[in-house]
Amino acid sequence: MTQLMEYASVVLDAAGNGRVAIGPRVVREQWKPSQATVSVSTQVLEARCALYLGVSSVPGQKLGESRTGSSGDTYGFGSLVLQPGQHLMAVWVGGDPGAIATIAVFGEKDRPK
Repeated sequence: MTQLMEYASVVLDAAGNGRVAIGPRVVREQWKPSQATVSVSTQVLEARCALYLGVSSVPGQKLGESRTGSSGDTYGFGSLVLQPGQHLMAVWVGGDPGAIATIAVFGEKDRPK
């Protein structure tokens, strides 16, 4: 096992919305995230951020939602394990147009033999 520290960013569109997916990209690699943090580079408008398991915003796959998606918030995970092809997707709405929104994922990663 090695330490997991992965980041993904997106520029919010003219309406202050954006989405980004992050997950394992290497064959047989597993991510065991313990937490994810979200934030936006500016906080004039406070975006909401929802976190989903998968690459679409299906309500049944929602892991959590925050009203402080710009100034920052943290999501905790229990025993979540991500395989290649699985993703965490962060969806921001109502933020500052043109601002950079970022998700950071922390935990452990492993590449079984």
